[in-house]
Amino acid sequence: MRLHILRALVGKELRRHIANRGGIALGLLLVVAALLLSVFNPAGLGAGGSSADEGGTGLVGGVHHCFLYYTGEDGELISPLLDHLEQTLPSELAPHVRFRNLAPDRIQSGLEYSPGTASIRITAPVVDGSRRLRVEIFHPPGAVAAMAPYEAWLWRELRDGLQLIAERKLQSLGVRKPAIRTTGADDDDLWAVRDSFARLQQDVEEAKPGADIVPAVEIDRRGLGGQVLELRSAIATALVVFALYFSCVYLLPTLNCEERERGVLLAQALSPASPFEILLAKFLFYPVMGGALAAVIAGIYKPAVLSTLFFWMGLFTVAGGFLGIGMTIATLAKTQRAAFMGAMCYLLSVSMILIIASTNGIPVISNFALEYHVPRVLHAALSGSVQSDHWLHLLAAMGLAAIWLTVAGWLFRRRGWQ
Repeated sequence: MRLHILRALVGKELRRHIANRGGIALGLLLVVAALLLSVFNPAGLGAGGSSADEGGTGLVGGVHHCFLYYTGEDGELISPLLDHLEQTLPSELAPHVRFRNLAPDRIQSGLEYSPGTASIRITAPVVDGSRRLRVEIFHPPGAVAAMAPYEAWLWRELRDGLQLIAERKLQSLGVRKPAIRTTGADDDDLWAVRDSFARLQQDVEEAKPGADIVPAVEIDRRGLGGQVLELRSAIATALVVFALYFSCVYLLPTLNCEERERGVLLAQALSPASPFEILLAKFLFYPVMGGALAAVIAGIYKPAVLSTLFFWMGLFTVAGGFLGIGMTIATLAKTQRAAFMGAMCYLLSVSMILIIASTNGIPVISNFALEYHVPRVLHAALSGSVQSDHWLHLLAAMGLAAIWLTVAGWLFRRRGWQ
């Protein structure tokens, strides 16, 4: 590697982009968008602030996924209840609710949640020889109302499911027409829910004294869920990701194909510069340019993020991964038009796959996409909510970025000049 040749190649890339007014204008627009996002956020909402209610998105009360955990230790009680809940799940909540059957020892362990998620735990413990039905709501800290859409469905259908179980058991015990009150139209708050379960138990006791048919229901709320998905930090994350995507996945393939069409790439191949030096110059310029623009956007939105190691590790990982994707497209495309269409088709196809996998509960496919891990890593850094699972996303992104860079280097050496 010769520094004077590498300096000349990087300088050539810089002069080309200085002459590219469209790219400069788009970069300035991204900076202006970051400034507007910061200026019109005087309270610091979504930038690591505590106002989750105002900073949450309008997905479903700020919680885009609610995990319902349960155990199968009491099959006569839990199984019919879960069947009833699954059958009565409203269509507007169906894409956001995930049922998970866990072992009793695991369901009591601590669970971590990513931003925009919460959970409900339903267990059937035995206390002093008497059965209990324990329902625990884990909502985002400081955002009890975020779970309102899910609770409005849960309490009503859980009450009705217990009533159906009680009626069937009473009939099996010889009580033909048990007089059990139905839920009222106003039973939508916690005190009303507790009273409803208590009245249900009283009715069953009056119908069959001494029979342990309906367990005493214990309801608890705890602020242990994930943070509400913050709208402003989500927008800032999108701006940072787009800055890197624009530099590495859009500009790199189109300008590389322009060099191939005009014969500039062939002239470089005939010059004293080696293929490794030509490739290294591109690897140095595009990620640095995109990373610098992304760092400026992130610094305008939240200056403190520039002093965190997690942010820089995520930024370099994303830049490397997008560079590998862009160089792969550049070697496969023959013309500028093909490079542009390849970048757009890649973006649309990956987005479609991620949306389908998310809405249908297929997490395995998403794990193989760099774009699945990247927003989670950068959003955690920008919102100041880095947890252990975000480090796992960062490691997965590093592995995928290394794969893309390896594939791009191999393709460029084989057919980058064609």
